[in-house]
Amino acid sequence: MHTIMNSSVSPKRRVRMAFGAAALVAVAVLGTACNGDKGNPVAATTSAGQPDGAQQQNGGGQQKDKQKQSTVRTIGKTGWYEGFEITVDKATVVPDEFGGGKLTVDITYKNTRLDNATMSNNTYLQVGGQVDGGASFDSPEVPGKGSATGKVTTPIRALEDANHWLDTVTVLYGQSSDNQTKIPLSASGKVESVQPRSVNVTGTLTQDQTTIEITGATLTPSYTKNELGKMELALHVKIIGGSGISDGGSNIYYDWFSIKTPAGQLVTADTRGPINELLNRNETIDNPKNEAIFVVPSPGTGQYVLTYNALKDAGAASAPTLNFTVS
Repeated sequence: MHTIMNSSVSPKRRVRMAFGAAALVAVAVLGTACNGDKGNPVAATTSAGQPDGAQQQNGGGQQKDKQKQSTVRTIGKTGWYEGFEITVDKATVVPDEFGGGKLTVDITYKNTRLDNATMSNNTYLQVGGQVDGGASFDSPEVPGKGSATGKVTTPIRALEDANHWLDTVTVLYGQSSDNQTKIPLSASGKVESVQPRSVNVTGTLTQDQTTIEITGATLTPSYTKNELGKMELALHVKIIGGSGISDGGSNIYYDWFSIKTPAGQLVTADTRGPINELLNRNETIDNPKNEAIFVVPSPGTGQYVLTYNALKDAGAASAPTLNFTVS
């Protein structure tokens, strides 16, 4: 009888105990969650239903995405080389997924000459004081007195801080044995370049049936290779023929012009100013390309004496001269 009575009562009591245990578990869970809000280490959920660990992983991903964003720096610096006014407009660094990236430098080339021209391949990118052998220059053909845009691109093997890396980069024209132009990408870096300038030189030389008028001049660094410390003094020449010029005309050549430098050196006009004109009777030739160009020591200032001698056989004593000063 005792065994039968326990078996009939025991199941109901077990049900009530189980129900009460579930309630206690629920209270314990709620209490634990509340304690978690006070700073206890628990796996609470975010408003999106993600655990804190997942949120931290997403934050790391956002940081990586931020590191992969492009860095664009406005440069706006100008230098001169080979008859071009060169303005480095901006530099863009685009990171890649391998820890490196790519640099693109946007450049505007203004051609100061009359003829179409393209920048020579005497151009370099310097990174950390070393020439970057992987850099590629996209230099366009620029119409005379016109402008066009070009680019420099190079891969970056390792990139931690794009702004710091850009501070080490310089766009360079010419070798160390030349008159170089250096345009740094850092904000504090100064451009190393000499701007060509006009010089007020005028005068007249007359010999026999030919009159030469000098109507202006320019002074610019020589960009010919291995002419470091040399300048080009270019005199614009207008040629006027007299009434006594014979039929068939008279030839006028560049090497009929020479100068004596401030140091007393005699310099004949260079072939880079190839004057070669056939002058007819009573004709005036005022070609803007006719320049007598002399390669002189830098800085090119001082007193000069210009000589025009078309009558070589008559001797230099009969040749007219013009004194002028470059200041």
